[in-house]
Amino acid sequence: MRSLNIVFGEFARGCRQCQLGVKSVLFITGLCPLNCFYCPVDRERFGRDVMFINDRPVKKFPDDILDEMDRAGSNGLAITGGDPIMVVDRVVELVKILKSEYGQGFHIHMYTHALNLSEGAVRKLAGSGIDEVRIHAINPAQLNGKLGLLRVLKDAGVELGLEVPALPRFENDIIKVAELLITNGLISFVNLDELDVSPANINNLVSMGYRLGPNGNVTGSLDAGLRIASEIRRRWPWISINVCTSHYKDLAQIGARLFRINMRVSAGDESVLDDGTVESQGSRGILIKLRIGGKEYTVESY
Repeated sequence: MRSLNIVFGEFARGCRQCQLGVKSVLFITGLCPLNCFYCPVDRERFGRDVMFINDRPVKKFPDDILDEMDRAGSNGLAITGGDPIMVVDRVVELVKILKSEYGQGFHIHMYTHALNLSEGAVRKLAGSGIDEVRIHAINPAQLNGKLGLLRVLKDAGVELGLEVPALPRFENDIIKVAELLITNGLISFVNLDELDVSPANINNLVSMGYRLGPNGNVTGSLDAGLRIASEIRRRWPWISINVCTSHYKDLAQIGARLFRINMRVSAGDESVLDDGTVESQGSRGILIKLRIGGKEYTVESY
């Protein structure tokens, strides 16, 4: 059996919430000026200013977001993209709305690439009340001129971490990125994600010589993550590290959130199964329902 995830130290708070299924995920924009060869974002989203909350389209901002989080019973929000920093004013507005609506304890984290940081955007973000920012950089050159901007966030009380895909052949570069961030006292955790294969990145990955595994990931990515994690932990044992597998994201994070949502919205004649799917008694057999992105799929068994 494949491992779910490997943790050295402690989970970041945002990760703990995802593990329990109590954190919603907002795709706040597909805009990003970069073209990372491993980016898994669907081409129907990438480069477009579109929003999805738990994979449900957001047509009315912020009402649809609030409605979905109430439906899901969320205690926090993860903001992804694209790159959320490209719509920093929208991020800041939403953070203030959520903190007002749900209280200061409502935990919000977002992802951004170091290359997209600018002084104006960082200063807006630093004053927004956001709890955590996860920095993306896979080689130390991407941090040139950015450490001072990260210091602004750190000094404003924002928790910072490094989160990158575990890229085979990039292990030494990622360790050097971690070294710069750790020795400058900027980050408290590192997340290494098993590299997912998607229609958006499969051609790039194959052209780079990567081999595709049977579980929708790149062969060797998990091993690369463990090598990076072991070296970082050896050199800086106070840094928490999470090596997050594709299997864990699918079953633990998404499954837990689906289970929680369906426990809240299922009808009286429905039962929620351990994997988050819904079972109800049909006229001829058992109906198994799976709700994803606002759509319901039904299979009848006998």
